[in-house]
Amino acid sequence: MLKRDFKLLKPLVIVLASATIALAVLYIIYRLVDPLPPHHFTIAAGSVGSGYDNFARQYARILARHGVTLEIRNAAGAVENLELLRDAAAGVQSALTTFGFTQPEDADTLYSLGGVFDAAIFIFYRSAEPITQFAQFRGKRLSVGMPGTALRSHILQVLKATDASEASAHLFDLDSAEAVDALIAGEIDVAIFPSQLDGSLLQRALGAPGIRLMNVAQAEAIAKTVPGLKHVVLWRGIISLSRDIPNSDIDLLASRNRLLVRADLHPALQYLLLEAMREVHSRPGPFNRLGEFPAEQPNDLPLSPTAEAFYRSGPTFWQRYTSYWLTSLLNRFVFFVIPVVVVLIPIIGFFAPRFYRWLHVRRIEQLHRALGNIERELDQNADTSRLDEYQARIANIESTVRLLKVARPFEVDLHRLRIHLRMVQEDLGRMGAAIR
Repeated sequence: MLKRDFKLLKPLVIVLASATIALAVLYIIYRLVDPLPPHHFTIAAGSVGSGYDNFARQYARILARHGVTLEIRNAAGAVENLELLRDAAAGVQSALTTFGFTQPEDADTLYSLGGVFDAAIFIFYRSAEPITQFAQFRGKRLSVGMPGTALRSHILQVLKATDASEASAHLFDLDSAEAVDALIAGEIDVAIFPSQLDGSLLQRALGAPGIRLMNVAQAEAIAKTVPGLKHVVLWRGIISLSRDIPNSDIDLLASRNRLLVRADLHPALQYLLLEAMREVHSRPGPFNRLGEFPAEQPNDLPLSPTAEAFYRSGPTFWQRYTSYWLTSLLNRFVFFVIPVVVVLIPIIGFFAPRFYRWLHVRRIEQLHRALGNIERELDQNADTSRLDEYQARIANIESTVRLLKVARPFEVDLHRLRIHLRMVQEDLGRMGAAIR
């Protein structure tokens, strides 16, 4: 009987040990591959009051609806934003920046979530003659933006590409407001700055006497030569139809802006950022169509897998109809629970029949053991004085067997128990006959 018990317990021990190991391995993989999303992360967003800063604050308000805090880290501009994102110790996980400033090694640690907007670059100059090419700026005094900004880097590349940089030694480090003031005061000849069409600086420059807006004749060629720039058209009358401003179509350059993230930013947070980007940037503007942004546009960095799925398939069913946190839990269910079930199916298939049998025959096995104990006592010491005790024990076992009910598949086991009972009863009968 002891051997039979051990045989029943041995599969149980093996199955439980295997299940424990499988669950432990899956849990470790789960924690390493898909950790819980944090409630807080940081975005680098340019200087306070800039377009980047304004958009980042809109993202923060949208993410707050989902219980996520987006901390805004202000910096000089797009170039410094990118440097903060590169530095793992800086604690920045996302950044608004401009296309064209990444290094090949950035592809190992950074992803793009796509383009967000094109920022038109306005070039105002003071000259009696129209200026349409950058080569005409040779020898003039230019404001090309502050150090650390994408504007300055882009314009320097344009000046170099058009052979205007060598003679243009008079470069000034001025912000947009300072540049417009200096141009109006005659302290510089050219002011280059990005602006929205309704920006006060743009309106001031357009209304200043003796100052013209440059129509960039080579805008398309420059955009194809200098990474990060795009050719856009300022359509006639778009600033003011009533005053016909501008009074002709004007070719401009624009910087292509996008949102970058570190590759280790949780996919759930990437998805929330993408949703915020769509809410903020999908509206039509003077240089983009409805729904043009966010855009799966050419990049010098790969799109993240989350962004690829977002642009090509849209949100999943759960993302569309459930909250962010519930979606995260459901993703974990698919990732973790289903594989666990798959792993446990063969284990359950091995264990379940044995456990089912054990539940039904355990009482029968107990009675077999009780009968076996009486048999051993009779074999080792046939003490006739204990006959009444043996008969009482047998009667108790017989009463239990008579009341015992089992399922049909286990009737054979019950029949064997009855045979075992009769054999012990016969042994006791022979002992009683010997006394008489």
